[in-house]
Amino acid sequence: MESLNQIHRVREFFREEYDRAFRHEHWHVGIVDAPIHSFLEGDRRPDVRWLPLPPHGKYFADPFGLERASATTILFEEFDFRTQKGVISWVEEEAHGFSRPEVAIELDVHASYPFLIERDGAVFCIPETAYGGEVSLYRASDFPSRWTKDTTLLPRVAALDSTVFEHDGRFWLMCTDLEDGPFSKLRLWYAPDLRGPWTPHPANPVKTDLASARPAGTPFTWEGELYRPSQDSSKTYGGSVVLNRIVRLTTTDFREERVATVGPFQDGMHAHGVHTLAAVGDRTLVDGKRFAFEGRMMARNLRDSVGNRWPRTFLGA
Repeated sequence: MESLNQIHRVREFFREEYDRAFRHEHWHVGIVDAPIHSFLEGDRRPDVRWLPLPPHGKYFADPFGLERASATTILFEEFDFRTQKGVISWVEEEAHGFSRPEVAIELDVHASYPFLIERDGAVFCIPETAYGGEVSLYRASDFPSRWTKDTTLLPRVAALDSTVFEHDGRFWLMCTDLEDGPFSKLRLWYAPDLRGPWTPHPANPVKTDLASARPAGTPFTWEGELYRPSQDSSKTYGGSVVLNRIVRLTTTDFREERVATVGPFQDGMHAHGVHTLAAVGDRTLVDGKRFAFEGRMMARNLRDSVGNRWPRTFLGA
């Protein structure tokens, strides 16, 4: 029996190593000409207008946008395989496509998920900076190209995909934690103002579910009900987006129920995953995943496998 288990471990090892060597995740950003609430219908097959592909060795993900002065501007993560780091970039929709991407926010740490908030005539962004160990609010001094750090909202929290919205006279912040349940444990804070002070919910984590905890875009209200997009990574990272109806949200209680699933967009090359739905006016920003070979990732994963995974597999660890 032990020899059969060893054979199974070796077979699984080589299967995983093949994927790590030759199948690397590339994300891309697009726009759907339909409002975000239309995805509540389920089983939709919308047409997606994808941005032009990025240069080799990069991908785009986590789109958020604003409509201002009849222009639609999209912020997103621009990830570089060479540096293993993301920056926040932007494009503007033009008559016959999109402008060339330009960097908006570049930090010392990896940045992604540039959640946008417009309030009192100002534009704010909360980029994910989990590896910096804090949640920070940035204010646009010249939207969308110039930003200044405004406030640290949550110090010493390695928050993933921080999402902020107003409900019942309060601000709410949702995220998962890189150090504890990054895909499965939803955490919640509340505050009287965008800048805080932020109070952790006494029931944290308010939800534990690999299939519907981690935030995945902009919450929205439709027909008097509040909905929240979340990631389903139960089978693969960013496998689909789940739309949850929030049925109870107070400073002492939280409850939501799953109402719809948005699967990958099967028409086109980005058909292996989706992990963002973000409203921009009456349209919806999305991203999609495809697998493609990336030499830098192959070399990096090979070094990790030879140094760590290979000995553990064959020693039965």
